Formats: sequence, C-alpha cells, structure tokens
Amino acid sequence: MTEYPTGENCSSGCVTRDHVNFGECLRAKHLNAMWLGGTGPSYGDQKRWANDNALYRQVVRDGGSLSTAMNKGVDVAYREIGKG
Repeated sequence: MTEYPTGENCSSGCVTRDHVNFGECLRAKHLNAMWLGGTGPSYGDQKRWANDNALYRQVVRDGGSLSTAMNKGVDVAYREIGKG
C-alpha cells in the first residue's frame, strides 16, 4: 500500500492536519446542513424555514409540484391540483 502524506489535502480550517484526503477531513468535522438565511438565524427564522420545508414535502406527496418552498407557492400548488 502506498504511503500518502497526511495534511496535504486538508481544508484550510483543519486543526489537526492529519487526514489522508479532503473527504476524510470534511467528514471529521461532522458538517451538517444549516439554514441559509444569513450569518445567524433566529429561532423564529429556523422554525419558519423548517415549516416551509415540511409544507413543500407534503405538497409533493399530494401530487403537486413547486418551484419554491414558500407558503405562497404551496397555496398556488394546492389550487392547481384541486385540493385547496
């Protein structure tokens, strides 16, 4: 097995610099998806975002299609499929 230098492919913010490749480095950081509405979402913003996503998933389950997960798009989609 070939010996690879560690740390050479780590991300710029890596503290340990001991990963064999970039993917291993990112997995070690335990990255999670987050709300994309700015630098620090408030609790209300996070709840609204989660609710909009839940509504979007429900419309798709009911046979509608949306271009946005915002409430106005949900209302339009339900009118189009005849359930609202």
